[in-house]
Amino acid sequence: MIYKVKDIYDEDYGCEGVPENSEPMCMVLLCDEDGKEKWVKLADSYLRENNIDVGSNINI
Repeated sequence: MIYKVKDIYDEDYGCEGVPENSEPMCMVLLCDEDGKEKWVKLADSYLRENNIDVGSNINI
């Protein structure tokens, strides 16, 4: 299914930073063709490598 990215929030890791052996994650608000929204967690590197930003269409 194709979703439109409505919003992206970086995870807040506090003063401890990103846990060891983990990668930075983002919470992404997606909207489907019917207008239903859902939040998903995606790797920040995935978003950057695929040039995904607010307004992008993605297939996940």
